[in-house]
Amino acid sequence: MKKLLKYCSLTLLLSLLAFSSAGCEKESAKCPFTDAKWGDTLDDLEKLEDGEYTEGGESAYNGTVYEFPKKYQGLDGIIRYSFDAEEKLVAMSWMYETDDSEDLKETYDTLHEGAEKLLGESDFTYNSDKFADAATPGDVWYREEGNVVIIAVDTDEAKLLQYTFMHPDVSEKRPEK
Repeated sequence: MKKLLKYCSLTLLLSLLAFSSAGCEKESAKCPFTDAKWGDTLDDLEKLEDGEYTEGGESAYNGTVYEFPKKYQGLDGIIRYSFDAEEKLVAMSWMYETDDSEDLKETYDTLHEGAEKLLGESDFTYNSDKFADAATPGDVWYREEGNVVIIAVDTDEAKLLQYTFMHPDVSEKRPEK
């Protein structure tokens, strides 16, 4: 199930970024689910997250992913720290999995509302009518400080949510409208 969760989350994140076409104005914001900083090493993260982690395989950035159990807003989830080939921290994601579609939707709505308070409205739209009616909610904030993505997936096989803060070096620029 962990491999399915990892595969789905990576695929969805990359798909959402590939099919997006709008963003938000520049605003600075601190990642709400961790106190990690972009310069942190695995040793720093072990201290920050109380040391219990698993190696989650290769990241989308040719480095390693490290996963720590993480409670956020009262919910048990996993925080994934993704490193690039030079072992630089480039993405921080909090992931939540549930068996209940309504719980997933409520959790997405709560996190999305908090993200809008933190970042403002994203003005995100799909760049294709094919994806505009997608049932899976998702949003992207394009920022100079690094993009922020929230996405939920609700299928028969998996019901999961991913909330990601990305380093500016791996963040795509806002596509033209």
